Amino acid sequence: MRTLAIANGELWLHSPNGAPTQIQSPFAKELIERAEQSRRTTGWKHAPREQQSGVIPNSSLWGHRGGGEAVMLVRFLHACRGADDDTLYYVLAVGETRGLFRRHLAEDREVRLFHRTGWDCEGMVYNPADRRIFLTSRNGDGTAHVEAYDEDGNRRGTLTDGDCVDAAPSLVPGRAKTIVYQSSGVARNQQSGHLVAFGHACVHMLDYGSGQLQTLLDNARYDFVAPRMDAQGRLYAIRRPADKPAHQQAGSALMDTLLMPFRLLKAIFGYLNFFSMVYGKEPLRSAGGPRTPELDQDPGGLWLHGRMIELSKVKNDPQYAGKLVPRNWELVRVTAAGAQPEVIAEHVACFDLRANGSVIYSNGFDVFELAGGEVRDVARQQQVAQVGAV
Repeated sequence: MRTLAIANGELWLHSPNGAPTQIQSPFAKELIERAEQSRRTTGWKHAPREQQSGVIPNSSLWGHRGGGEAVMLVRFLHACRGADDDTLYYVLAVGETRGLFRRHLAEDREVRLFHRTGWDCEGMVYNPADRRIFLTSRNGDGTAHVEAYDEDGNRRGTLTDGDCVDAAPSLVPGRAKTIVYQSSGVARNQQSGHLVAFGHACVHMLDYGSGQLQTLLDNARYDFVAPRMDAQGRLYAIRRPADKPAHQQAGSALMDTLLMPFRLLKAIFGYLNFFSMVYGKEPLRSAGGPRTPELDQDPGGLWLHGRMIELSKVKNDPQYAGKLVPRNWELVRVTAAGAQPEVIAEHVACFDLRANGSVIYSNGFDVFELAGGEVRDVARQQQVAQVGAV
């Protein structure tokens, strides 16, 4: 049985007895080639002057490469199994463009179902029982709802609604028209109606054939994200502490006040170090040998299950212990309605269930499979944001 993984924006297939295979998109390649050709034919209109008049190069200010061209990033966002072992569906981002695709593995053929700009997807699943793709799409007012599409990418309707953010739909084995998904309420300003906060994430089960909705997990102290249910009716989800409202963060405000002088000194040093690099071509700090500008850049973050992960904390924060997410991101299992969640693993960034009941999960770098009480290594990659059974 194969395992798919989205790692550092790349889509990989891992076979039990073979080398991993990277899946690349012909659409993305074509889009990049067209953009490059357009840049070559019309770039003279926007080309920089031969003589650089400023002290700081434009490439340093605007994040361009040495040649002046902007970088068009290609990232796989979501992927899932299709109607059979030969078919995958995935959501791909190329620059500002997002698209839904079907991939036939045996033929190495990609079918573009649709693509558009200004569209964000918060999870997907394919239901072979009624040959529908369920996507969670962001709306302009900040909400997100589960939508149904046919196999050709035509929108067939919306399954959920309300002032909420729904995400991560998955199927319920043995029930042809039932899904489980996470949902968070939305708080808005009373006067303007602008979105100001999100509530904790709970887990709902929806029978979209009858319209019956049931809440399976709801605790104001925790988020329950990326829910899955196995053939025995056991519910799995990632449990993490919910974000506290601003009025409950007095301790954080006090800590910010105490650390303000140190952060201010760090900002001043960074400012002076920047001008030292620009004018003198040397950094103010030299410990550990000469440094390049790339080494001083912020490593950035990764958006995961509706929360930004600061990559700088992976090595520096003991709660992370070198993993992509902290220890309190726990994979839990609920065996019956009303039962207390049982912790299966810690530092869990993503997971999925196989049909045989085994659990695939990752701490963001290592992918494991739990079967019969034993854990085995599946793969090791960088910044694993999703795993799936294929």
